[in-house]
Amino acid sequence: MSLPGTRLVEAKLPSLLMTLPVRSAVFELSDARVLWSPASSLTPAQLRELGEITDIVAPSLLHTGGVPGAAAAHPSARLWGPRGAREKQPALGWHGVFGVDAWPYDDELAVVPLDGAPKVREHLFLHRASRALYLVDAVFHVNDPEGPLTGLFLRMFGTYRRFAVSKLFLSMVRDRAAFEASVARVAALDFDHVVMAHGEAVLGDGKARLLEAFRERRLLGG
Repeated sequence: MSLPGTRLVEAKLPSLLMTLPVRSAVFELSDARVLWSPASSLTPAQLRELGEITDIVAPSLLHTGGVPGAAAAHPSARLWGPRGAREKQPALGWHGVFGVDAWPYDDELAVVPLDGAPKVREHLFLHRASRALYLVDAVFHVNDPEGPLTGLFLRMFGTYRRFAVSKLFLSMVRDRAAFEASVARVAALDFDHVVMAHGEAVLGDGKARLLEAFRERRLLGG
């Protein structure tokens, strides 16, 4: 899979009972190279092999675990995350907080918050050059699950071998109205592809598939 101005980095998050695919990305912007959602399983050598990185992004509170390793491999990079990221990784020198500090690359890589789930605070990223929307945990699309209990986990949360909004993610929504308002803002964005951290990307008809997945969970009107 190849998208303009983007390098996708594939890894796995193994445990005794479950293994999840996990994807990171490097965006080549006009004046920056942004590492999105570095996986905690990436080795120092793999992180250094990515080349110069100017900014490292934790897109949600559930995806801060790889930031320390990425920051060690790229000590001059600026660190960005949602509210609460500093508390989750207090040893790091965070540069900016989404929604508080100005994100300098909005013209090329827009940040779109999913409100209403304070324990997650997921932020979507719209890469304008490739017309691709990036998510981490709101949507899964794992077609070939590995590990003895991975399939059971995916079935429990409505994402077994299918592109769907995770019921686990929805269970963490505390303000349904705010979350649905965020979904409506996502529906108004202009994109063709959907790339998630966990599972196969949806290319070409990604927006239509994502809106269908939102409607399945009654998050978006017809």
